[in-house]
Amino acid sequence: MQSTYNLWLVAISVLIATLASYTALDLADRISLLAYARTRQIWLAGGALAMGVGIWSMHFIGMLSFSLSIPIGYDLRVTVYSLLIAVLVSWFALQIVTRKRLGVFRLFAGGVLMGLGIASMHYVGMAAMLMTPAIHYDPVLLVASIVIAIAASTVALWSAYTLRSAERKYVAYKRIGTALIMGVAITGMHYTGMAAANFPAGSICGAAGGIRPEWLAAVVIPAAIVILVVTLAVFHLDARAKFLADSVARLDDHVDRIRGMMR
Repeated sequence: MQSTYNLWLVAISVLIATLASYTALDLADRISLLAYARTRQIWLAGGALAMGVGIWSMHFIGMLSFSLSIPIGYDLRVTVYSLLIAVLVSWFALQIVTRKRLGVFRLFAGGVLMGLGIASMHYVGMAAMLMTPAIHYDPVLLVASIVIAIAASTVALWSAYTLRSAERKYVAYKRIGTALIMGVAITGMHYTGMAAANFPAGSICGAAGGIRPEWLAAVVIPAAIVILVVTLAVFHLDARAKFLADSVARLDDHVDRIRGMMR
């Protein structure tokens, strides 16, 4: 069955993946600096939600860029499952990179599990189309997509961890460059997985009466951008407020010491 891609949506999917990657790198750096366990867990949960929504949105925007010669839709229940997988994978990734030490075994084990999670999200999302007969996957491209997901996840974990101790003067530029590489790698996995999918002639989308692609595009794209940008803004404001509070506390301490010396 013939298929086509909307190049504008392909470009947007790369942009969302890059923004999600930058958010993950920024959150990993800042969460690792939090001293209180309860505050860390709150931001880990919030960060996992934002990062998961970003990765999942990139996936579905990539799917929305793909069109067949038949009506397409997505089953709501299966689509939600793929979103939950993305959030869980993101929480797992943030847990790993915000630890004080990241050994080689933990890095590779985390990369494998995270990669398998991202691949699972992708193929569960594909299953939400409820195609009859079922989608046939090219085994070589299927394995290649999983390998790309694992490799990209391992590099992402290593990059997020090493950037925490990078020189602060240039860390923003390094983070942007790394996020772009990660964004391209994540979308590369997605489109490799899409290339592996073969739709037999006469296929019917069982979810054609479910969530319409046009509705998903209208909701997912702005929602993903808003969630990621707001998460970054809130975290930076929280960090700035903490910095100001610490500065005021230090100033009060200096004033008390001066007063004590003058007595």
